[in-house]
Amino acid sequence: MVHPRPGFEILDHPADMGLRAWAPNLPDLFSECGKALTSVIVDLDSLSADEIMSVEILGDDLETLLYNWLAEILYLFDGERWLFSEYRIISHQSGRGTEFLQAELRGEQFRPERHQVKTYVKAVTFHQLEIKHTEKGLTARVFLDI
Repeated sequence: MVHPRPGFEILDHPADMGLRAWAPNLPDLFSECGKALTSVIVDLDSLSADEIMSVEILGDDLETLLYNWLAEILYLFDGERWLFSEYRIISHQSGRGTEFLQAELRGEQFRPERHQVKTYVKAVTFHQLEIKHTEKGLTARVFLDI
């Protein structure tokens, strides 16, 4: 049985904060992880999807690709002051020890008067980071340094 709908949840952890996402396929899984990370930072409902940004991410394996994907989203918030509410994976390629992801992100510039920061995330971590194939599709677990 395949996951009926992609989704995510925030996980309790003694020192950090975690997230778990699930989806029937890899593009939807990465999209859900992006939304989960953003939901830790701000309320997703406060965001519009007026602006479009394209990103390309590389990784040695799927877990590293996921780490780099989330680190890029975090950098775009911390360094460039962008927040995104929609994540669309355009292309995923795998081969010869390299994973490649091309995505379209929709969102807007951070505005303190409109977007209240819920949690400041310092970094994405490799601690217990995993992507698992299940009977229902894929799941991912990621912990964040807050």
